[in-house]
Order: sequence, then structure tokens, then C-alpha cells
Amino acid sequence: MLRRAGYDDVTVFERGERIGGVWHHNTYPGAACDVPSHLYEFAFAPNPRWSRRFAPQAEIQAYLEDVARRHGVLDRVRTSTAVQGARWDGTRWQLQTSAGAHEADVLIAACGQLSTPSVPPIAGLDSFEGPAFHTAQWRHDVDLHGKRVAVLGTGCSAIQTVPAIQPIVGHLDVYQRSPGWTIPKLDFAYSERAKRLFGRYPQLQRLDREAAFWFFELGSLAMTRHRWLLGPFRAVGKRQITKAIADEDLRRKVTPADEIGCKRIMLTDDWYPTLTRPNVDLVDDRIAEVTPTGIRTEDGTERPADVIVLATGFKSHAFVAPMEIAGTDGRTLEEEWGGVPRAYLGLTVPGFPNLFLLYGPNTNGGSGSVIYTIEAGMEHVLAALDELDRAGARAIEVRRETADAFDRELRAALRQTVWHSGCTNWYVDENGNDPNQWPWVWSVYRRRTATIAPGTYDVAVS
Repeated sequence: MLRRAGYDDVTVFERGERIGGVWHHNTYPGAACDVPSHLYEFAFAPNPRWSRRFAPQAEIQAYLEDVARRHGVLDRVRTSTAVQGARWDGTRWQLQTSAGAHEADVLIAACGQLSTPSVPPIAGLDSFEGPAFHTAQWRHDVDLHGKRVAVLGTGCSAIQTVPAIQPIVGHLDVYQRSPGWTIPKLDFAYSERAKRLFGRYPQLQRLDREAAFWFFELGSLAMTRHRWLLGPFRAVGKRQITKAIADEDLRRKVTPADEIGCKRIMLTDDWYPTLTRPNVDLVDDRIAEVTPTGIRTEDGTERPADVIVLATGFKSHAFVAPMEIAGTDGRTLEEEWGGVPRAYLGLTVPGFPNLFLLYGPNTNGGSGSVIYTIEAGMEHVLAALDELDRAGARAIEVRRETADAFDRELRAALRQTVWHSGCTNWYVDENGNDPNQWPWVWSVYRRRTATIAPGTYDVAVS
């Protein structure tokens, strides 16, 4: 998007050995998107050849690399290069990277919210004698055939991994802290005829994208402003449980007590059927410790395990970690935030000129496509760069009163959302702060980021 707008002096630092972010690192069995393929793609690069309604990981990775190649971006990317820190010197950004120093007029931090795996402090985990690894660091050298496998977690990664490995393992113990709501994914493969039609008539693909967008907008509306709309989603979720599971005890274990949407709603067609397989046990007793040969729960039961898989999510509040970014007067983002990341429209922070955060604080949703959000955020970045060019200025910085007023508006709206209805989720911290979620629909985000509203930014000319 920068190059298409005429900005050619762009350098991308990527700590991985390839581009792709979560789609490069998350290669666990069953990894796929839970947003329809035609919505989980760049608006400027539609792909009529997706193999499925919901694209698998390897296909998304290939798509990202193809887009980067076709748009001449790959030659600007420095892979296997980590940015350790960045400091505003009053004129430019001075970066420290694993490959040496670098300076830039504008810094865009596009680290995402789900890039640093979270490993819970479980007693004895280091003592386990077999392989133990996070889903985002999958050990493809570990053969699971016939093994007794313990999966910790029942969130978005687990509901994909467990059905994928169940047919090959000897036994599978799935450890659940609390159940989450699901609705049918309704995934299917696109026929060759459908792909040809999408390629020949792009308006069909755009129509499908629009239909998916507005369905997810309905979900966003239900979770934010009109929670009565959650009723049909709850009914579908309950029906999915009762249709797949006859055993009353297992039904009890998987049926959430919290409101649907408070945790992320998971899309799946095979999670509940998998839990009924004879080689699968769902364990909802709390884990007391990991032993050298298995896992002991608080009721005293020890279940043997050959392999432990940690489907335990990510450090979702560490937006730029482990980087240290220092703005005006050497004040770091960590100091500015005081433990609660916040930014105007999730993008800019007072005291940090020419810094933009993509998929930053409060730009996640319980429904919708992150790709759409990132593109909307980039439109705001481009509008800010246009403002710099128009004024012949060297720096642009959001006004503190603008950021503070937006934060008050945001926090007030968040309190009315389903994410603050009492469950434990990865959005809200132990103090009730929510640095992740956007409390309105995504068409509102697109509208608010499209332009630079008068009086929201200060521009330094000299």
C-alpha cells in the first residue's frame, strides 16, 4: 500500500526467516483461518483460486508470499532480522536491529497481537521427560502415531489441532480450564467450476466478500451494542453440542456458563464429534503439576503422557515486546502506557512522532477480518503521510487531548460489550482493563480511519 501510494524508500524488518507472521509460525496440524477466504485477503489482491471456503495455513502463507512477490515487496524485506529497540532523536527514528543500526523518518510497528506464545507457569513442566511444545512452535520431528498425547487448552488452536491428530494418536487427554462457545464453520472445498467463475466474474467474488463482511458485522453488533442479537448464536451453539454429544456428563463439561461471545466464538464442524471418540478424554479438573511422565490434577489423578502440546494462546497485551520504543525525551511506550496499552484509533500515541501501530491496541474484534482492519489502519497512515507532504513537515504527532478524549469514549463503550460480562478471556486483564477489543462495528473503524480529522494531530514544520 505504501509503494502503490508512491513511497518507495521502505525497509521491512522481519524476525522470522520468511514473511507471513502467524501463518509462517503456526504450522500445527489443522491450522486454518476462521474467517472466509474471500474476506481474509487483501482488497487489492483478490484470489479466485482459494481451495476452500476457509483457507488452510499453508495456502494463506503461499498467498502472502505471492502477493509480496507480485507487488515488488520481497526485495524490501530483511528476514531473520529482529528489531531490538527504536529511539526518536528529535528528527528521526534510530533503530537497533540484530543486523546493526538503521534510521528512518517514519516507523510502523506491525507486530500484531498474537505473535508471542504464552506458556503458563505450570509446576513441574520443565521436569517432563518427553517432548513438550507450544502449538505456535510445533515440533514436526515428533511422531505422534500411537502416542499418548496431552493437549492443554480448548481455545482456537486446540479445536483445530485436536481433531487433526486424534485419528493417529494412541490416546488423547484434552485439559480444559473453561469451555468456550462454538458455532458451525460450514467449511467446504471450492469446485474447479466455482474457481473458474470467480476468476471470470470478479463481481461474484466481491459479492461473496460483501456477504461475509456483513454477516460478521452482525456478529460485531451483537457483541457490542445490541446484545439481544446474541440469542440466535447461543441457540445454534447449544444445538451444536446436543446434536453431537449424547453423554450428559460430557455435555455438561463442554457447555459454557458465560454469555456467548464473552470468549472468542470458535467456528468448528468437528470439535464435539472428536471429543466423543473412544481414544479421547476431556479433563476439566485443574492441573496441579506436570510430572516427569504425565500430568497430575488436583483430585490426585495422574494421567500418563508421552507428549504435551500447549494450546495456551499468546501474550496478547505485549504489543511491541520485546522491543523498547522510546519517544520524546526518552520516554518509552511501556512507561507511557503504564501497563495498559492504548492508542488513538489503535494507531498513534502522543509523545511518539511519526510512529504508527498496525493492529495495535483495541483493534481486535470478536468478529471480523484482521486483514480488513490492517488495511483501514494503513489508509490512516497514508492520510498522515499525505498531511506531512502537504505541509512540507518533518513530524506528525497525535495531540494528547485527542488521544485522551478517544480513550474515554472507547472505555465507556467497552463497558457495554459482551467481553466485560464476567468471563475470563484473553482480552481483559486481571484489573478489568481491555487493551485489545474494538467496541464498535468495523465499518465505523473504516470510516474513522479514512481521513485525518481537523485538529487531531500536530505537525512540526521545522
